[in-house]
Amino acid sequence: MTFSRNTSILFDLAHNEMVNFRDEEFSEFANLLKSLGFQLLKNDINELKKKTLDNIDILIIGNPVSSYFSQIEIKTIVDFVRDGGCLLLLSEYGSDYIQKTNLNDLTGTYFGIFFEKNIIKEKNLKNQNCTSILSINEFPESNINEQLHEIIIGGTCSIILNTLAKPLLIKKGNITWSEVYNSAAQQWVPEENQINERDIILATYREYGRGKIVALGDIDLFTNDPNIGINKLDNRNFVINIFKWFTKPIKESSVRHWALDQLGSLQFQFKELNSKISNIIESLSLLEKRVSNLEKSFDEQNTEYK
Repeated sequence: MTFSRNTSILFDLAHNEMVNFRDEEFSEFANLLKSLGFQLLKNDINELKKKTLDNIDILIIGNPVSSYFSQIEIKTIVDFVRDGGCLLLLSEYGSDYIQKTNLNDLTGTYFGIFFEKNIIKEKNLKNQNCTSILSINEFPESNINEQLHEIIIGGTCSIILNTLAKPLLIKKGNITWSEVYNSAAQQWVPEENQINERDIILATYREYGRGKIVALGDIDLFTNDPNIGINKLDNRNFVINIFKWFTKPIKESSVRHWALDQLGSLQFQFKELNSKISNIIESLSLLEKRVSNLEKSFDEQNTEYK
């Protein structure tokens, strides 16, 4: 299968991202993308700016480490997606907390996608030991999940959604749990107050304006690792489906619906802002009256003394 046009993919490497198509560890992933007709480019020295993303179709941010995105870069990425770009965001276990970055400033604030600072584990049904290598064989309905039977990922964090983002990969909570890193004990410990019945979200996708986003809490799926990498079970088909979905245009009706949602949200924010301004004005008015009363009282006392 090849796609109809020579789509350009930019790998950001300026924030110490682990996913680098030039590394041997990701050579199978790179070869797959090239075989599908994609042009692979890299940004390894510059901050992400508008001119950097000009003529780019897909941006991959593959688990930045010990590096932070500036607010200007975050706005640039949001504008890129809104105007029709596609974004593949990858984190790892512990997310921003362990990786020492700020992906959630982008994903959480603008896209409603929050990488949690945990690692997901489950019981190994063969020997009852716990493992961070997860087998996924139940898939929410999505074009990206078409004809998938089982995929393997490892060392992933979970994701919380609060907007139009939809679950893409999930694990049931009956044999799966999350652990967080205890820096004092220097070990991973089970997270408190877990709800074992809830689905644990490991990957998500959504449309945003004219663009699209896929976010995943694991990078191992894209590696050459024979146990959890791109050639394991249906992992390769899952990756192909992601990029196939990226290259499918968004319906204009969906863009209009998104724009109306944004306007509704802005209207609500304006109402909240007006309410806060009214409260400030009222407080200032009361303060002015109190100051005036104090001044009047002070003048009366001075008159008595005279």
